[in-house]
Amino acid sequence: MQALSDFLSRRSRRFWIALGLVLVAGITTIDYFTQPDLLILYLIPIILVDWFAGEKPGVVLAVVSAIAWFAADVLSTDTTGVVPYWNLAVRSAIFLIVTYMLSGLLATRKRHEELMHFIIHDLRSPLTNILTGLQTLRQMRQNQMDESEQEMLDMALISSNRMLTLINSLLDLPRLEHRKMPVQLQETDVDELVNGALAVVALWAAQNRVQIVYEPDPQVHTVIADPDITSRVLVNLLSNALKYSPPDSTITIRTRASEGGTVVLSVTDQGPGIPPEWVEKVFDKYAQVEARKEGASTGLGLTFCQLAVEAQKGRIWIESELGKGTTVLFTLPAGKAKKPPLLEE
Repeated sequence: MQALSDFLSRRSRRFWIALGLVLVAGITTIDYFTQPDLLILYLIPIILVDWFAGEKPGVVLAVVSAIAWFAADVLSTDTTGVVPYWNLAVRSAIFLIVTYMLSGLLATRKRHEELMHFIIHDLRSPLTNILTGLQTLRQMRQNQMDESEQEMLDMALISSNRMLTLINSLLDLPRLEHRKMPVQLQETDVDELVNGALAVVALWAAQNRVQIVYEPDPQVHTVIADPDITSRVLVNLLSNALKYSPPDSTITIRTRASEGGTVVLSVTDQGPGIPPEWVEKVFDKYAQVEARKEGASTGLGLTFCQLAVEAQKGRIWIESELGKGTTVLFTLPAGKAKKPPLLEE
């Protein structure tokens, strides 16, 4: 479904207009020779053009469809009088009503998305200021707070960082979906990526009494990736693992060289696992609502991770078993192998 959605979203307005005209011509030909009731068939190209090309092309195609239907009706039957013209008026009204209703729905959806984007964007600035204030306070009074004060401050920092991660993911999801987010692929040190992500979630892990272990592959050094986006992928995966990890458990990050010149990075937790029927659905943002009702939700972080990994020419998948934890794996193109140091003579 994701591949089909990407294919459809990449088609130009001219493509949809041309496709709509071709479909109308084909339906009209069938109508002329067979004379069935083809109202539903005429609506298909109208809806496609209105949805993907816009309201004006949709209105034009609605009028063209009504005229084509009228011509096929007049040429293929001996009907005279006002009946064909009455049918033309009724069909035109139906087509135009459908077109304007769909356009209104799309306009409402667009305004809703823009409003949500503005709200989420406006939330990020004060949250960043809160984080800065909490971090400054922690540094200034690090040795002056008792244990309960330190615990409350750490909890506030953890929650603020989780909110910031979620807000950034929500802001970038539409850009990734529409391929409008710039991705700067470059040779990136894997150890730096992992250690940077570990630093972000270290406080949360300590608070939850969860140990995070990094097991690097000595043969893996660099990947071709966007450092910022990949770091956020790792933070999202670690955050999700921490969310479901019981106290005194372990999260393991591994890297390994794979076939086809790729590197596999994985995050494994010892949580409750994901039900088998949801393993393939957790990357779908629209499935998260239903998944949350059944206790299988992993949040929109995984949706961001999938789009971010695919934007870097990688793939991501999940291996999970109830009661035995979950492993999220993703691939990235391998970078150049490090050359061994030259021996001094």
